[in-house]
Amino acid sequence: RRGRAPCPFPAGLMWLQQRDGAGLRHTCEQSDGLSRYGWLMHDGRSFGTQEIRDGALTLTTEFVKRPGGQHGGDWSWRITARTEEPGPAPLLSLFFYVATDEQGTLRPRLENGTRLAAVTGHTEELGSFTLTFLPPTADGGDGPKHASYNYLDAPSPGLHRLTDVVRSSLSNRFVFSPPGGRPRRRFFAVDAFRGLPASGEQPPSGGRLLLHQVTLEPPGRVEVTFE
Repeated sequence: RRGRAPCPFPAGLMWLQQRDGAGLRHTCEQSDGLSRYGWLMHDGRSFGTQEIRDGALTLTTEFVKRPGGQHGGDWSWRITARTEEPGPAPLLSLFFYVATDEQGTLRPRLENGTRLAAVTGHTEELGSFTLTFLPPTADGGDGPKHASYNYLDAPSPGLHRLTDVVRSSLSNRFVFSPPGGRPRRRFFAVDAFRGLPASGEQPPSGGRLLLHQVTLEPPGRVEVTFE
């Protein structure tokens, strides 16, 4: 999501189906081979539902905005992942990020050193805010969903290169260990930022990226709140 202010802080979603040859997705382009993407309903301001079909995976995103205060109000954002994959579905990683340029501040709130539970921050346009990442639930929203968590804190080179930052930070040294004695699986996750190739551009000074990665077995649901 991006606000309508002249200098909004970027916050959004990337996703990765954990299979051989699968790529990190950030934007929906006609060249990506996605079978469907677009809004199912929205009013352009206070609510919206969109659907993205990436192979057997369907991502449904929903947002609701509550007006109030001096900076546009609060909003909540829900992402539901379902799959029609025959047999065991590949693991799915959802990457929720927030970034600022030199004029904003971000502070991570971690649980157990690996789960980014919330981000508090301040920008000139929005004032003080809290972005909270709730633990995933089952598809119907009932009961917790087992997940693995990873976290990245890196310099932000600008919105157009955020995908490169995440891609350069991925490592496959992580293991997903589901309950009930089911097979363990190795997966790619953000580990450490290793820098980017020089592009000749002058990156924003003081820009910062905070990213929360949730890896789970579809179906599942994740909710984010902005206050």
